[in-house]
Amino acid sequence: MAFTYRRKTSAMVESAICAAIAIVFNLLFAYVPFMGIVLNLIMPLPLVVCGMRNGLRWSIMSGVVSTVLVAMLVNPIHALFYIGVYGVMGIVLGECMHRHLPAKKLLAYASIGALASIGINLLLALYVMGIHPIDMMFQSLDNAIPQIASSFNTGNMTPEQSAAFTAQMTEMVSMIKIILPGAMLLMAPILVMINYWAARRILAHTGETFPEFPPTEEWSFPPAVALAYVVSLFGIQYFQSDRTHIVFTLAANIWAICSMLLMIQGLVFIYWYLKTHGKPTGWMKVIIPVSMFISLFGLIVTYIGGYDILFDARKLRAKKYAAEKGRKTK
Repeated sequence: MAFTYRRKTSAMVESAICAAIAIVFNLLFAYVPFMGIVLNLIMPLPLVVCGMRNGLRWSIMSGVVSTVLVAMLVNPIHALFYIGVYGVMGIVLGECMHRHLPAKKLLAYASIGALASIGINLLLALYVMGIHPIDMMFQSLDNAIPQIASSFNTGNMTPEQSAAFTAQMTEMVSMIKIILPGAMLLMAPILVMINYWAARRILAHTGETFPEFPPTEEWSFPPAVALAYVVSLFGIQYFQSDRTHIVFTLAANIWAICSMLLMIQGLVFIYWYLKTHGKPTGWMKVIIPVSMFISLFGLIVTYIGGYDILFDARKLRAKKYAAEKGRKTK
């Protein structure tokens, strides 16, 4: 009886601490410039740790308390977005870790939970609060175009160059609007992996151990990803003149998802090549940001990933086939 009381008290204290950390994260996200870039990645982390340590009930209570206080300290819209996107993801991931699920199942369940919560969040904002978050986001992007153009124009641009730059920004924003669903699909598993990795590092100090994802050099996507990338490119080109067509939107989103997956595959191949040939893998600290921010280099890495997938350059499928064949012959 005394042990149960102490355990309940401990869970209550830990849940309160996690809620307080979540509130601090939200305040920094809302009021400190540039902090949102980092906090965007680890916002679910307090609820993940709380859920793993104390179970589903306490992580839900921690999420509710932090959401109510964020609504009072920041604004209700921010609080709704927090609990809808990050809160549900943190609660689901924490429960998966509490049950010590295998890494692949954990990634799948937490990603599905995150995607479902995004949809619920949009519906609540639209039908309960009477606002359309996506329209608000698009309006903010449109309003940012003149500001970005003026910040880059330091007086060295001619009127023609300034107009061309503004047109490029308008085109980029237009494409962002189209591929937003694909970006949301990608955001969920990426955030889950980052928070799972961070939670494992934190909870390792308490003696908890969790299954790891496969080693980086063994990551591989099915050949269908490269084929879908090629087909979506043809779809984009064919319907280029009618961007409102549903096929263009679908092709653009498939292209965006497959491009990111192929870039990851290309980076994995480069890492594998450096590691197996005795080269310093520290080069990846340069290659990754360069491939993300320089489009030509990113395209090269994407094609490397496509080559690796289609031709099994690391012989992963061949090894898997040989291992399965060996098991059948025994």
